[in-house]
Amino acid sequence: MWKTRMFRTGLWRSRMWRCRLQLQFLNKLFLIVPCHRRPERCFHIKGKPMPICSRCLCILAGYMMIPFLFLFKVGIIWGLLCQIPMLIDGLTQLKGWRQSNNLLRAATGLISGSGLSIGIVSSVRVLIEVLKQ
Repeated sequence: MWKTRMFRTGLWRSRMWRCRLQLQFLNKLFLIVPCHRRPERCFHIKGKPMPICSRCLCILAGYMMIPFLFLFKVGIIWGLLCQIPMLIDGLTQLKGWRQSNNLLRAATGLISGSGLSIGIVSSVRVLIEVLKQ
């Protein structure tokens, strides 16, 4: 019943149009991120590569930890230490010593994004302390 009403009123078109606009917005938003966008280094959905590589996507996902990190006090040194796995992965791949895969890139990206989040939260806390004085 509701499907026929939806098709008759054209409501499905407006929902599809809204969904298409949201996807176009996300694609444009991902284009802002400085990423090489190599299809072989991207996750694929239904056979199509995402507009951003797996490492950059997981770095952005790591940024989603920022609100939770304000609940805990974590030193900035942990943020710096979280960058080491990505540096090792990237440098050994650049030198040609080994070939990385998407799962490893995603894991190192998530660790790095979390570390960057720790650095951002630590910097904001220091800035707040300085401004309080």
